[in-house]
Amino acid sequence: MSEITIKVPDGDFFAYVAKPAQTPAPAVVVIQEIFGVNQVMSDICAWLAGEGFLAVCPDLFWRIEPRIELTDKTEEEWARAFELFGAFDVDKGVEDIQATISAIRDHEACNGKVGAVGYCLGGKMAYLSATRTNAD
Repeated sequence: MSEITIKVPDGDFFAYVAKPAQTPAPAVVVIQEIFGVNQVMSDICAWLAGEGFLAVCPDLFWRIEPRIELTDKTEEEWARAFELFGAFDVDKGVEDIQATISAIRDHEACNGKVGAVGYCLGGKMAYLSATRTNAD
């Protein structure tokens, strides 16, 4: 497990990366829930890597609160997650996903194919990625 830095015109952000045993491999952009790039997202990335995919989970809340990691265990965390969701710019998020797709497609561990999957907020973003990005 590692991370990469993705540069965009208004800054840069991190993305969590899990590599499979055999590379190059197809990549999957794992789009976060409203809880950030937390243990659940890293576990999903690890599972995908175990299945033979290069998995990358970008920090889509970096403009609001970089590297936030919440859980669904307390009311306070739920409240903070919905605050972040309310402040989230969907169009900028799609741009960040496209930047992630471009960065991982050029990564030495990627075979050039990149898909996307999302959970919670990420489900909506995965749909938008299918319609607004060059994901495979």
